Amino acid sequence: MRKRSYSLYALIEIAITALIFAFAFLIVVIMTVFYTHTTKESSVTSMDRLVGQVNSNVGFYISDIIDVADYARNLVRTSSNNDLGYIQASFETIVASRDDLVRVALFRTDGSCIVSTDVWHDLPEDEITSQLWFSRAIAGEGNFFFTGPHTQPYSTHDELVLSYSQLISYGDLENSDRQAVLLIDLNFNAIADITTNTVFGQSGYIYFVTNDGEIVYHPYMNEIEAGTFEEDLKTVNDNVWGTVISEFHGRERISVIQSVAQTRWRIVGIGYVDELLTGLGLFAAMIVITAIVLMILTIPVANIIAKKIAWPLKRLEQEMKKVEKGVFSVNEPYGGAAEIQSLSASFQIMVSRIKNLMEEIQSNEAAKRKMELAALQAKINPHFLYNTLDSVIWLAESGDNEGVVKMVSALAKLFRVSIAKGKDTITLKEELQHVRSYMDIQAMRYKDKFSYSIELPEEIENAPTIKLIIQPIVENSIYHGIKPMIDEGEINITVMQEGHDILITVKDNGVGMRAETVASLLDRNAEHHHDKEGNGIGIINIDERLKLTYGPEYGVSISSEPDIGTTVIVRIPRLSDIKPVISSL
Repeated sequence: MRKRSYSLYALIEIAITALIFAFAFLIVVIMTVFYTHTTKESSVTSMDRLVGQVNSNVGFYISDIIDVADYARNLVRTSSNNDLGYIQASFETIVASRDDLVRVALFRTDGSCIVSTDVWHDLPEDEITSQLWFSRAIAGEGNFFFTGPHTQPYSTHDELVLSYSQLISYGDLENSDRQAVLLIDLNFNAIADITTNTVFGQSGYIYFVTNDGEIVYHPYMNEIEAGTFEEDLKTVNDNVWGTVISEFHGRERISVIQSVAQTRWRIVGIGYVDELLTGLGLFAAMIVITAIVLMILTIPVANIIAKKIAWPLKRLEQEMKKVEKGVFSVNEPYGGAAEIQSLSASFQIMVSRIKNLMEEIQSNEAAKRKMELAALQAKINPHFLYNTLDSVIWLAESGDNEGVVKMVSALAKLFRVSIAKGKDTITLKEELQHVRSYMDIQAMRYKDKFSYSIELPEEIENAPTIKLIIQPIVENSIYHGIKPMIDEGEINITVMQEGHDILITVKDNGVGMRAETVASLLDRNAEHHHDKEGNGIGIINIDERLKLTYGPEYGVSISSEPDIGTTVIVRIPRLSDIKPVISSL
């Protein structure tokens, strides 16, 4: 039999067609895998950022509730049994001033009600002691807890609440050994409102669980209780933190898990992969259609078409790899088939938008940080003002008119420098006058508790500095160094010029700190807590203000030894003298 022969033309045509088919198929696979991988990573990053933002908002809200609890705790701790009416009125004012607060109450350890903004005085004591929030507070030894959601028994409000509870001391300062349970009930919808506008795809959502796996908030809470919706708590319990991709009820989904600061909660963001990859089908269809068109084209133009399509695609792939590595400087759109040109142009637009968004995010974050530091700088401590005015009243009632004049004058000077006509930069003399006024007030409040001295050379009195950087350090020295001492303390402030810099040294002979405590004071990742009176802007914020204003070589350094004392040195540049901002002090 004669063997069937094929013309060279046919073989070349078949070979080119097969090559085009193979190449087109390879491109389809590579681009689909790359698109899927890139889109999934982008979705995970976006989800993680959005969950982090919600987490931050919840953290701010929790901190706000803790501030309310601190105020209530200090109010109860410094009041006697004769002040229950005042405490009741204060609690009612707190609840009336906020829509998210349902009630504030105080119970003895046997469950009997001391004061409450709700009608609970006739409630059986065993009804209170059997509540989870009550038992947690009793066993918590001063730690606070968030419990919920639940409804309170015999309450005039039947909505779901989250309960803040803590075991605290009450009575006057000389007799504060009695204990009570402080309860603050929050409207359950307060947490829901924070997450309302955050969704991932069409079905994604955010919910909160405790570290024990108990749901605190879920947008489908009613369906869960009715048994028509089930949540994958096993994945959350098996993964304390991070991003997990798992399958649940036949759908692949992304779970972003983060811890909520200052609580025993975790925030969980859920997004479904099939919804986040909705553009994959259209993308794959476009690539397949392009491949079919290539195979239909005639042999004479097959090679030209291959060059027109393969080379631009290869270049586009290289540009995508550059973007994947973080290089956002891409070339102009490439020529070739209309589909390739459209894809290239869309890719250029996408890269340009990503680059602009990254620059905008960096700029916004820097501006946000500066605004946060400015807000901390401008913060007026309400407890300090309250206690100072209380001391003025006490001096007036005791007939010490000279003391009243001195304290009011010091307070006026303190606020005059704090305001400083809206200026952020003042002279060293004005900054230390602010400190002097503050210490005059504290010295009168804590008689015979400490003495102080301030040394400022005349030749650098008008050197400029950002305001309110020394008073918070002195405040820490008084409350954390001098106050716990039995003997009289001493605080010495000295200012000296060293080369082109100015060193401001605050030294006390207080109780001091261990090395690890000193290290944590300037560690942004360490946990920093307000003291029990809510005082202190925080040395780390002063350090960051100085670095943002003057550069990384300036800021705060700390040295301390237990039972010896603490020394804090603030380094700022020696700049040209300025005129005093305040006309008279």
